[in-house]
Amino acid sequence: SPAAAVPLAREPSALSKRWELDAEDKRGTFLITPYKPTYILLGRWTNSANRMPTSPNPANALNEPVDVDPVEAKYQISFKTKLWEGLVGRHGDLWLGYTQQSNWQVYNKSFSSPFRETDYEPELMAVFRTNLDAGLGFKVKMLSVGLNHQSNGRGQPLSRSWNRLMLQGGIERGDFALMLRSWKRFEETASKDDNPDISRYLGYGDLQAIWRLDAHELSFNLRPGFSSRGSAQVDWTFPIHRNLKGYLQFFTGYGETLIDYNHRQSTFGLGVSLVDWL
Repeated sequence: SPAAAVPLAREPSALSKRWELDAEDKRGTFLITPYKPTYILLGRWTNSANRMPTSPNPANALNEPVDVDPVEAKYQISFKTKLWEGLVGRHGDLWLGYTQQSNWQVYNKSFSSPFRETDYEPELMAVFRTNLDAGLGFKVKMLSVGLNHQSNGRGQPLSRSWNRLMLQGGIERGDFALMLRSWKRFEETASKDDNPDISRYLGYGDLQAIWRLDAHELSFNLRPGFSSRGSAQVDWTFPIHRNLKGYLQFFTGYGETLIDYNHRQSTFGLGVSLVDWL
């Protein structure tokens, strides 16, 4: 009798592993899993410290400058959990994500080393496996739609926040992934809007490109704005010893944090990576 056919090995998918898209990668609900990178920058330097945060809303503008050093620490934690598996029939999953980014003036001893800014970002996302052939070996692996809230949790005049409807697509080929996002802000009444012109600086979407190169990972984020506003960010993780990875970050433009949404600066940071993009 003819020999049994040997099944072809499944090509590994980093996006499927991260988002549990394929049946082989499903892990069930209510497990805490990585979302965006988690890292600590032990040193982060800026060429333009924001000592006078402003906003078109008079209630959100400072009258006197604050004591801010150009060198600080910065860290980000990010995770997600699946709330519901099989949203439409047996397709699609509902995820809850959370990302927190903090900028800590740890070296500013004269001002009691305060946290300059902490941005909180919970998200609710419906994620669908698509696996569509885009040509040249690329696949549109996933599509998602969700609700996003981002705020710094502060009182006036330093409060900043916005709410968005998010659309996202994930494309990959081998060790390369491209995440495309677009968003629509939910408008607020003028008197309660902490940052009425935030879309002019942070735009209506961004692009995240990620390359995995052996033990290295290089990522690039581009966020277009209006009239030469927007931002670009490059992140590189590299091996140091065993599972310990170094982390280098360069940012230029507007909106590195919410309090800096309309403040232009270039920053450079160096630290350690705990969780990569993929």
